[in-house]
Amino acid sequence: MAKISKIFAVIDPTTDKQAALTSAKWIASQDSAVALHVYEAIFATTDNVDAGALQRAELSRHRAWVESLVAPIRIAGNDVTVEVEWTSEWRDSIAPAAERAGADLILKAAGYHSGAGRRLLKTSDWTLLRNSHCPVYLVKKDSIEAGAKVLVALDMQREDDLHNRLNEQVLDYGRALVASIPGSSLHAVTAYPNSDNFVYPGDLAEKVGIESKRAHAIEGSPESVIPEVAQKTAANIVIIGTAAREGIKAAVIGNTVEKVLDAVDSDILTVNVG
Repeated sequence: MAKISKIFAVIDPTTDKQAALTSAKWIASQDSAVALHVYEAIFATTDNVDAGALQRAELSRHRAWVESLVAPIRIAGNDVTVEVEWTSEWRDSIAPAAERAGADLILKAAGYHSGAGRRLLKTSDWTLLRNSHCPVYLVKKDSIEAGAKVLVALDMQREDDLHNRLNEQVLDYGRALVASIPGSSLHAVTAYPNSDNFVYPGDLAEKVGIESKRAHAIEGSPESVIPEVAQKTAANIVIIGTAAREGIKAAVIGNTVEKVLDAVDSDILTVNVG
């Protein structure tokens, strides 16, 4: 796994419960050399008010709030920078801001949308997954806890260089998380389309380096098999690879990650290559 030097944590201005920041704080606490860039996008319009004055006042107020949220992280010894951006296009602003900051990992609280809603609406999760230059951790749990079950989703059907590298990246992140979370365990899942492409659970277990009972090879589509196994294993974190493809920024519907996102209660870490 590439060393994480800077985490980009997205603040949700609509709530005091900042799950992404809580998880980012935990990850940073494992290594004082990890820096955090904490980002909030805000915007407001009000009739009969000086627009410039409103912007200055809101930026000042929100920066003070975010600074109060990150104070304990600074005290713990991690370097923290704060950015509050005024923009009406907040969904589109997250990925570019993360790239400007030089982030290695983005953490954001996952929003819930129905399948139809996610297809019809330009959601912030959808936009971020499509445009991020680095892995994205979508947070659904309140925090990362000891004893977590980490489920890695591998593609055992394709053996081209891109998917081999993607599988290794997914495994690297899974192993790194298990190594850093006390009492945690690694589990694996792969989906195969039919009996002609059968995958032996033992082969999956050997590849991952886990007991056979923690390896799940099931016939079906990834978007149905991954949530099924995540529920069966009570996974806390699911790690899925997403291969960059021509036109990835062009709103192409159908990514497995996007289909799985609302079907699981687990945190989801997406790893991208290519």
